[in-house]
Parts: sequence; C-alpha cells; structure tokens
Amino acid sequence: MFACLYKPDQPCGNRVRPHCSLDAERTGSDPISGTRLLDVARLFSPRVDARSETVITLEVNGLTRLFGDDKAVADQLCRAAADAGLGPVHVGVAATRTTAILCAAARAGVTVVPAGEEAAVLAPLPLRMLEVFLPIPASRSPRRSPATLEERSLAKAGNPSILSVLSRWGVRTLGQLAALPAIELSGRIGQEGLRWRALARGEDIGPLVPTREDESFDATTELEWPIEGLEPLSFVLGGVLDPLCQRLERRDRGAAVLHLHLRLVTKDTHTRTLQLPGAMRDAKVLRTLLLLDLESHQPPAGVDRVTVVIDPTPGRIVQESLLTRALPAPEQVSTLLARLGALMGDTRCGSPALVDSHRPGAFAMVPFRVPETRTPLVAPQVGARHAVPLRRSLGSPRPPTACLRRFRFPIPARVLIDHNRPIVVNTDRPGLSGGRVHACAGPWRTSGEWWKTTKTQGASGVEALRGLAGWNRDEWDVALGDGGLYRIFEDRDSGRWFVEAVVD
Repeated sequence: MFACLYKPDQPCGNRVRPHCSLDAERTGSDPISGTRLLDVARLFSPRVDARSETVITLEVNGLTRLFGDDKAVADQLCRAAADAGLGPVHVGVAATRTTAILCAAARAGVTVVPAGEEAAVLAPLPLRMLEVFLPIPASRSPRRSPATLEERSLAKAGNPSILSVLSRWGVRTLGQLAALPAIELSGRIGQEGLRWRALARGEDIGPLVPTREDESFDATTELEWPIEGLEPLSFVLGGVLDPLCQRLERRDRGAAVLHLHLRLVTKDTHTRTLQLPGAMRDAKVLRTLLLLDLESHQPPAGVDRVTVVIDPTPGRIVQESLLTRALPAPEQVSTLLARLGALMGDTRCGSPALVDSHRPGAFAMVPFRVPETRTPLVAPQVGARHAVPLRRSLGSPRPPTACLRRFRFPIPARVLIDHNRPIVVNTDRPGLSGGRVHACAGPWRTSGEWWKTTKTQGASGVEALRGLAGWNRDEWDVALGDGGLYRIFEDRDSGRWFVEAVVD
C-alpha cells in the first residue's frame, strides 16, 4: 500500500502559493517546504519519494499493525502534518502510487481506495488531474534529475502536448482515457499515449525510488598545537579522510571535488580545491593528492585547524569488456597527474582541446578525465557487400599516409632566398642540419588576431605561437637534401624564419 501527502496551493495576498502561517508572514519566511513535508513522511516510513515540494509519496506496508486500518494510518498522517504546522494536507491511500497521488490531488481530506477498485474510483476525475505527473522544474523539485522510470518516461513524453491532443479529441475524464483502445491509441500518439492511459487506469509505470537525504560530507579537526610541514599534516589528513571515505562507501558515493581549508595561526585560511577526474573514495589516494598539491602551494604559516569538504557524486560503475583494452583507474591517473603537476606546474598537465581560432598550432589545456564510456568492438560482417572491410580487418596492407609532426616551439632557421623562393635552409638543431632545397611549394599567407594585441616590431614567431601577439606569416613546404620534408615559415613582421614541422 502507498500513501500520498499533497499540500494544496492556497491564495495568499495577490499570489497563489502554499499555505503560510502568521509567523511566516511576520518573518518573511515560508515554513511550508518540501523538506518539512518530507520530514513528516519519514516519521512513518523510510521509503519516501519526494516528487515535488507539495507531493510526497511513501510506502505504508506494515503500519496497520501499529495504527489500525488504512483509514487510521491516513488520519495519523494528517494529524502529524497538522502538529508540524503544515495546515490542511490531503492524503490518499491506495494499492498503487498513481492512484494515491491522483486521489490526494483531487479530493480534500482523506481518501482510501480499496485494492482492485482503482480504475473505478479514478474514472470520474477530470483529465487535467494528470498534470500532477508533468515534469517538474528543477527549481521546485528536491531531486536534480528524474530518477524513476515513470519520471523519465513522462519527461520524454512532450509535456502538456499529449493532454491537449486528448482534450481536442473530446476526452474529458480519466475514465474516457482509460476506455480508449490501446492499439489505436498507440498508433496515433505512440508509446507516450499508452503511458498516460496506464496512469488514468491507476497503474504504476515504475517502482518507488526513495529520495535520498541531503547529507554533507565534511570533517574538521582542531589541533592542540600548530603544525608546520607536510609530514605531520599527512597524519592529520589521514585521520580526517578515513571516516569520510567510509561514509562515502556506505552511501555509494564518490568524491568529485575536494576542498581543503587550513586555518593558520595568523587567523587566515589557506584554501585548496581539487577537481578530481572521476568519482573516488580511497582515503590514501585523496591524501596523496592533497599532499602533492600542497607541495606546490604550501601554507605560509602554521596550521591549527584542518577542514576537509567533499562534493559527492554517484559511485562509479565500471563494466569491463573482453574486447576492449582496459582503461587505467581514475585513482592511478589522478595520482600521476598530481605528481606531474607538482613537477611541471598546474597549467602544463592535462588534455589538449581545440580552441575557436585559426592560429596555427593553437590549443587549450583542460583537466584530464578518464572517459566512462567505451566504444564497443564491432566484428566485421561476412558477405559480398562487406568483402573489403573484412580484408582490411584481417590485416591487408593500407595505403601509406603522411602526418605533420609539429615542433612545440618553432626552430629558428637561416634561409637563403633566390627570386623570392627559399633555396637553402640551415639550423643549429642537432639532427636537423638542413641543406639545399630540392623542391618547394608555397607560399601560403596566413594572419590573424591583430585586433587583440599590438604586435611589436621585434616579436618573434615563438611569441605568436604562445598567443602573446597576432601572427602574420608565409608558409612553405620544402624538400631538403637530407631527405626530409619540412614546413617552414617567415614571420613577415620581423623577417625571421622558422622550421615549424616535419612530415613523417
């Protein structure tokens, strides 16, 4: 059996909002919130679903032994809501959640529906009562995203459009919708029409998914005397992180963001924030990440209080496969990135990402994250139409391809020009001696971002590549006497030449 607590909206002044008490009008606050109504429901059952701030569903199986019949259970719910100062609350009790919600939303007081009479009780209700199942805005819902099958299905159903179509057909009551033939309804509206028809008959689309309680994952340790250095701080962090990770494991959560607040003896607070590449709850790994970050950002004074705050995220679900290569665990990747960041700098480690620019070699560095999805390996199909893919998958030779390997910083070069064409290219880089140009193609002139910065006369191609100035250059592809094929360019503002890439 299920019960639904429904708080009707009542006019308050010139607006319509949930019932508010006299104390709330004086203080400017509204005591009627989903949290308080949710607390009343949790006094009776641990399986509570908070669909919105005013619609709470709970499972009441077994309460009849404590309070009596279903009518007594509903009366106890109304009495508990009144004692909490919530005012009049509608209560519906039925064998299905859908029937309980519709009865509580349509009828004042207490409504008890005997098992097996759901469709008959709901038949005279108007069709607009189904609006209680429409997707709820995120600002009004205590849950961030639809969690149950019913919510995901109705969120995909197109909101009020189907109900308006049914109204144009002349359907006015839930009984008329429930009487429509399923095959014809599905052929005209689709599977969404069958879902609305099931709701009109009082049937549940999915099971009840309890709403999780909001829980903060933070811990603070007051030190008897200030500590300095990372070695004593590591012991303190271990004692703080161990119970936090145990709580995360019990709740099937992981740490997405890690906040460390160190109160110094100077009364200042040294704060560090770590964005983790995946959901993690290993205390040793989290402590290592914090210590590696503090190596580059050490607190300027002694520490007398340590606070760790974790932003939780749902636990990571990994589905391994025999056909794809296993990816490294986020714990290993994050530790490696932290060590590289402590060695090279925070901005020099991560994943390259494309930027909206025509600048040659332009990219941005973003935090590295282990992808959660894996691309399945599809076996080649055997047949006349798939003969060529099958031969390629079995290892037939592919036509040779060339790739351009760019130098992270262009190599300065000395270029001899004859009739506006390079004829000799020399560099001081070992292994790239250069030589006479046997063939060349170009020039290809590119320029841009002159409006962002003022480029000085002495700016070099390296500065342009780093984004310190705009670029204006002529590019050439040259084949030298050493057998190599290179791409060179001339910075037209400074007149200097550089070797930008080699063709492999």
